Amino acid sequence: MSRSSLRHRLLAVGVSAAAMTASLPALAEEPVETAIRGWVAALDASPNWVAGFAELSYDESQRAATIRNLTIRSETLATKIEISFGTLGVTGYAETSDGGFKAIELSADDSKIVVGDIADVKMRDIRVDNLSVPSFANFVFDPARAFTSVVKGLSIAAKTSIDSIRIGHVESTQSAEGQTSKASYGSYELKGMADGKIDQVTLGPVSQEMPSPDGLVTFKVDKIEARKYDLDALIAVLDPDRFVGGVGDGKWRDVLGLEVYSNFAVDVPGASVRVGSFEAENLRVRQPKRSFSELFDTLFAKPDMSEDDMAQLARDHIAGLFSVVGVGALRMNDLDITAPEVERFHLGDFHINDFSSDGIGEIGLSDLDAAVQDKGSIGAERLAIGGFKFPDPDLLVQAIYASERGIDVNPLPLVPTFGFAEAINFDVTQSGKKLGSVDRARTDLSDYIGPVPTKIVTDIRGLDLDLSQIEDRRAREMIRGLGYDRLMADYGFKIAWREADESVTIDSFRLAIKDMATVTMDATLTGLTRRAIEDPKALEAALPSLLFTRGKLAIEDKSIVERAVGMQAKKMNVEPDKFRQQIAGALPLFLMVLKNPGFQAKLAPALQAFIKAPGTMTITAAPATPIPVLQLIDAAENTPQKLPDLLQVEIKTTP
Repeated sequence: MSRSSLRHRLLAVGVSAAAMTASLPALAEEPVETAIRGWVAALDASPNWVAGFAELSYDESQRAATIRNLTIRSETLATKIEISFGTLGVTGYAETSDGGFKAIELSADDSKIVVGDIADVKMRDIRVDNLSVPSFANFVFDPARAFTSVVKGLSIAAKTSIDSIRIGHVESTQSAEGQTSKASYGSYELKGMADGKIDQVTLGPVSQEMPSPDGLVTFKVDKIEARKYDLDALIAVLDPDRFVGGVGDGKWRDVLGLEVYSNFAVDVPGASVRVGSFEAENLRVRQPKRSFSELFDTLFAKPDMSEDDMAQLARDHIAGLFSVVGVGALRMNDLDITAPEVERFHLGDFHINDFSSDGIGEIGLSDLDAAVQDKGSIGAERLAIGGFKFPDPDLLVQAIYASERGIDVNPLPLVPTFGFAEAINFDVTQSGKKLGSVDRARTDLSDYIGPVPTKIVTDIRGLDLDLSQIEDRRAREMIRGLGYDRLMADYGFKIAWREADESVTIDSFRLAIKDMATVTMDATLTGLTRRAIEDPKALEAALPSLLFTRGKLAIEDKSIVERAVGMQAKKMNVEPDKFRQQIAGALPLFLMVLKNPGFQAKLAPALQAFIKAPGTMTITAAPATPIPVLQLIDAAENTPQKLPDLLQVEIKTTP
């Protein structure tokens, strides 16, 4: 839909709603018959509407007035609107002290709303119990502020109290782009409206048929139920007069407690979607820094404004519109999809928690089982990412418009930050063979400085990979020779920066490969400043000040030595124990290539012990004074034999 088309439709809906609201005051001023006649006459006398009825009767014994063939039709709106009732009854009407009115019961049948060529809605068996409507006597509709006027009317209407509303059946027809769709909404029921709050609304069963170029699309929902509406919370955000000093307070207000769509189904040509339930919980709104009533008032009052003026108007308000709405949780349960190439697709749960312009608490799914014909399958007990923090919408809008004017924008403040990612019992299968799986994997990022996390924790448990997928032939043969067909491992580490001493600590690094080896490591570097983290461009300049303080590496044999010795012994047709002794004995000669006799004297006995019997070899580096990292890099490239002495390396092996 084009922007101008959308703008005209918004204008038509807003003006029509405002005009209808403006016509209500006469109801509160007369006894029932006179009030009805006065209301219809006032509506008919307005420049925007034509109204009339065929018959009005009153049964005094029942205190019931009945209107037949009431019709209300717009005259000036671009999109014509017509509302009609076959019969409309009012029982127990009485005026209230504030100028409003109340009624024991309102009833209507054969009701219809027609909106141009766009849509028509038919309703049957309408009943409203114990209705109390406040006075609209002081309400004034200002065409120059149509949106604000509608909000003012809504704030009055929100004071209405109702025990219940029931509509026995609702159906509609909509037309768009030459296509006509039909929908049935079953029954509608509202319970308990008072003090701007509604306890419960239910609708259903709902069914809709929508023609498309590819065939008929059908949509069904058994029941839609919503609880705990707060209209006053919504009005507080829409009414500019509720902004103290013209500035929004940014305070979240709950508008809807829970909305549930039960047994949701969509059928399209060749495919179908089934959802057990879709839920929206804790829908909330807040006042933006600046009320956007000016935006909609201007759009309604000046629908033909220039594109430049519209762009400027949008620029002033779009950030506020982005920040208004939030939701505690969106959930979709028991999703099943069928399609020609989909062998199966089931999702037990998909959810988005704590979503607003501030960020997203979590996007996750559980109980995933999906397979595509001839291509394999994936499964997961849980997959989730979350902890997103978004930049201020004002910064984003300013950056967009600055970029349009050719002004350079620093992108770093606009980068969202990320909190965590997690997978539990995730697996990938192809042709009946498991390619890979993981029992649990999680990464947490925190303590951000700008877009850079200064604390990273990763923990992977039960990683299982099919090694036959390795593409390099020689690597596959070597792995097969060692007796491995799968890699099964646990892996994890912690990295943290501390501002107090400008240190970076790599802690608890652990790679444990089943039936192979376990490698653990920790290290500390110093000299990383906050300024370098805040400006990634300064990281390279910060390298000369980075110092290596300490480090430790430990390798625990879990049969890798025995397998390697056995493989080489078999190739050389030698007994493994004999080959092991030969290798251990030749080590001092092999290590001469290091060209560091002192280090060789430390390394040789440690390696010999490691080869002769399963154990753990530990290498520590603890220089008396921290060493510049650039010096270590230079030594590694040019004089590697000096590295052990620079780092003051010590080696020991324990069985």
